[in-house]
Amino acid sequence: MTRLSALWQRNVVGAVVVVCAVGAYIAIDFGPYWSSYRNTYTPQLVVPDGESGTSDGQTWKIESIRYSNRSPLNFGPPLPSGTVLTVIVVDWSGTALPGMCDAVLTDGKRRWDAEGVGGFTPIPPDGMQSLCHEPGRIQFGFVVPSDAVPTAVDITHDDEITARLLL
Repeated sequence: MTRLSALWQRNVVGAVVVVCAVGAYIAIDFGPYWSSYRNTYTPQLVVPDGESGTSDGQTWKIESIRYSNRSPLNFGPPLPSGTVLTVIVVDWSGTALPGMCDAVLTDGKRRWDAEGVGGFTPIPPDGMQSLCHEPGRIQFGFVVPSDAVPTAVDITHDDEITARLLL
């Protein structure tokens, strides 16, 4: 009986050591990946509609939103049937982030990437940029289904949501 009890205790201690080792391995090896993945869905900053928000030395605000049911250019293809062009101007001030940022429009279930240069984005007026590489007024164009009701625009850097601007 004593031998069985000692064997049982040794097995329990061994199982606890194995569980701790596996837990530490998972936390150390997968922790950074999980954090990076979580940042692709969780914004660092949420800015309420009509307001500006600041985080990490950067201030974000939606300046204007306009809609069009035709292509913004006199040349090129027309908008796809059943779609609307949503043009959002964002004012970004503060410190620049490394690399380029991008924008994604969402209705909470679906997401639409900003049109690239040469797509359906209108040519920005003087003093406004179409590339999100430095602070300033930035114009983003989105082709969305005409029945969509977007709720936010996400500004992303390296696929992580820097700011969610509510509409």
